[in-house]
Amino acid sequence: MSGRLLTDDRGQTLQDFALGIGIFLVAFVFVLLLFPDLLTPFQSDASGSERAQARQVSNELLDNYSTPGERNNLSARELQPLFGPDVSNAALRERFGLDVTASVNITIRTLDGERTVFATANRPYNREVATSTRIVTLADSRCDPACRLVVRVW
Repeated sequence: MSGRLLTDDRGQTLQDFALGIGIFLVAFVFVLLLFPDLLTPFQSDASGSERAQARQVSNELLDNYSTPGERNNLSARELQPLFGPDVSNAALRERFGLDVTASVNITIRTLDGERTVFATANRPYNREVATSTRIVTLADSRCDPACRLVVRVW
């Protein structure tokens, strides 16, 4: 009986295996191409450069406007010139080294979102934006216990 198992020629050949895997891969790629919007809700339309610029602005705000020794405790007195009514989008782009075509919106709101502490006076955004959000405190008592720093670039 053991001699029959060794001489049986009805097993799977390499060609059968390759053909089966090939058909599986073609079907799998077809399914992926047929449903390209499956992962779209989890993706942002904002480009990678816009996301990097939003992070750059929020990092610069924390690095340059924090009180010494406390990274996320912003100095309201030093922030005031950034949020004045005469501050243009071009001035903000130049200050943070952004692209000429970029628009930036910086907002500091209370955690519950009821009150805006600081906000830039920019035109509203009309498309998907890159956002960088940080939890910060202000040296004065306007953010009790903390505020949300939101930087939007589009």
